[in-house]
Amino acid sequence: MQKTILENTLKHDLCINCGICKTVCPESAISLNSNKYGELIPYIDKDKCTNCGICTRFCPNTYEKIKDEAKKISAIEEPCTFGLENSKYYVTWDDSEIQRLKCCSGGAVTKLASYLLENKLIDGMIHVERLWSKLGEQHYSARLSKTVQEIQENVSSAYQPIDFSNILENLEKGKTYFITGTPCIIRGIKKLFDNNKKFKDINIITCALICSHNTNSQFIDYLTQINNLDISKTEEWQANIRYKDSSIPDANNFKNYIYTKDKTLLLKNRYESGWTHIWRSYYFAMNCCNYCSDFWGYEADVSVKDAWGKWAKEDNRGKSIVIIRNEQINELFLKCGLIYEELSFDVMKKHQKKTS
Repeated sequence: MQKTILENTLKHDLCINCGICKTVCPESAISLNSNKYGELIPYIDKDKCTNCGICTRFCPNTYEKIKDEAKKISAIEEPCTFGLENSKYYVTWDDSEIQRLKCCSGGAVTKLASYLLENKLIDGMIHVERLWSKLGEQHYSARLSKTVQEIQENVSSAYQPIDFSNILENLEKGKTYFITGTPCIIRGIKKLFDNNKKFKDINIITCALICSHNTNSQFIDYLTQINNLDISKTEEWQANIRYKDSSIPDANNFKNYIYTKDKTLLLKNRYESGWTHIWRSYYFAMNCCNYCSDFWGYEADVSVKDAWGKWAKEDNRGKSIVIIRNEQINELFLKCGLIYEELSFDVMKKHQKKTS
């Protein structure tokens, strides 16, 4: 008898709500249910569960795996550089000013994925989308985009964990997909595709969205409350937290944009809305994020983050930092139409060193 995620991940409050356990359960004994904190927590049907332990085997955030990751990364001389070695580094941005303004940073992921799809190198992109939702509900979801238009229209940063189970369970054999997610999700998905027979004949290109931590869905609800937004419990709305327009002085000063289908509820600089304070104070942070040591998403083919610091001050459109660990992907990146400047290892290891 093996430990299930109930005795391991959930016991230590380390769940990231990714849905991988639900995807791999051979008895369909796991469902995800929202708790009072807006987190999608696995529920195990004990009448169906055989204690096979497969859910624990594929969960990316078991107690043992988080501990092993921390030991491995902290063992090197400069732990903040783990995941940067033997890679190519760029600061980059989309050559389309319109599309770049729509994207959260420089539009690198959208441009690269669109190029891969246009050239039939992938069959779709797995990423996130904003939902029309109510207070207390999930505000973002995973989606599979199969056209360039879908990719370019559904650009978003999600401030809650994402359940990928419904997407993963419906992928087609013989296809190739470009998958984006936080570093912990990418580690879990790579193991899933490498070691689970369900995914044996499906190919993936992985893109880690470098992050310091994630929050549950109450984070967005709280933002509506501290700004005294007049939202009824039955009203549907969307939250575009990384909104940019031509009025902002630079990319640091993005806006929080919350709206219904009929009106704008909030359009305010992130320093004025309270967003920056509650984010930097780790309010509503997922517990597992307090123990994560993988800042750079070292297992991904590509890792991407906002180009903060001097690059964010250069204009109001935003730029991206891209780390590429796959030579073939690097060749495609150089062809996809992005404007880019190559960076050195020394520059990279100093970029956001405090956070890493």
